[in-house]
Amino acid sequence: GESLDIRCPYESGYESYSKYLCKGECNFGNKIIMVESGSPAKDERFSLTDNKTARVFTITITDLRTEDTGQY
Repeated sequence: GESLDIRCPYESGYESYSKYLCKGECNFGNKIIMVESGSPAKDERFSLTDNKTARVFTITITDLRTEDTGQY
């Protein structure tokens, strides 16, 4: 399957914050976190790298599948 990189720039001051990718709505009480910085992903096809100097984190999804379709 194909791979996808999602680049997410962020403002100065957020370098030390956790970064994560939600599938669907990202409400605090009810969110499906696909990958989070500093934690192993639920699905090994998802990875997150945080470039704190450039202030951008990148999500990589490998081996894209039909079930990956949706809002993130």
